[in-house]
Amino acid sequence: METVRCFLDPVRGDRGSAVRFTADLSGGPGGSFSGTLHRAPRRRTVRLIVDERGLTVLVPRLFRPERDLEGLLERNLDWILRGLSRLLPRPRDAGRGPVALPGVVRLPALSEEWRVEVVEAGCASASEGVIPLASGLGRTEALRALREWVRLRARQTLPPMLLELAAEQGLVVARVLVKEMRSRWGSCSVRHNVNLNSRLLFLSPDLVRHVMLHELCHMAEMNHSPAFYARLRSMDPETDRHRQELRSAWSRLPPWASEPL
Repeated sequence: METVRCFLDPVRGDRGSAVRFTADLSGGPGGSFSGTLHRAPRRRTVRLIVDERGLTVLVPRLFRPERDLEGLLERNLDWILRGLSRLLPRPRDAGRGPVALPGVVRLPALSEEWRVEVVEAGCASASEGVIPLASGLGRTEALRALREWVRLRARQTLPPMLLELAAEQGLVVARVLVKEMRSRWGSCSVRHNVNLNSRLLFLSPDLVRHVMLHELCHMAEMNHSPAFYARLRSMDPETDRHRQELRSAWSRLPPWASEPL
């Protein structure tokens, strides 16, 4: 059974009625989610809401989040995770027909632009600035080939970037893996193995650096406590702005790169 550990962050200027929180999960696949708790003086019951704003918890005035919130979230964890999963990004043109194959693949993280060309089977060797797709591929096969090319490019470029940042911070990473991840930009294990999402290549260099520093911070703080964010802000003074930008980054991915295959 997964257990929940919460870290509270009162909302400034709200006179104590609203509290943001991060919930870290353990005892299962792990992960975390965040939400906002609101106290209402006249409310007598607890209500949980998952909508486009994320998770909101409405509680009576006497509810004590430092004592009661973790148990409340654990009791409703399956419902919360199902609701949050429905908020995960989907292709922007879902329901409007097939996603078109791109003529150009832009990778902002690397400041690269690659032209997509269809070539005869057997001649699909890469050349500078060109991604070759074998003729005769169906749409799904072509999308899969493009996504695999992005993964390979990410495996060539992201690990050296992470290791360079780690060295700058005096940290040693055990292993770096790059794969296409559905709902995370990265993760770090207690053994200092770091996973990175190949779709990071579609983000700006500043956001990629922020994600990498976030995962490196987990080598010292395996949670999202105030100490974790203090460490992260010491490495990235623009942490709050970057976190805000990341919240909408999924929706800006190219549709062909995010469509379920």
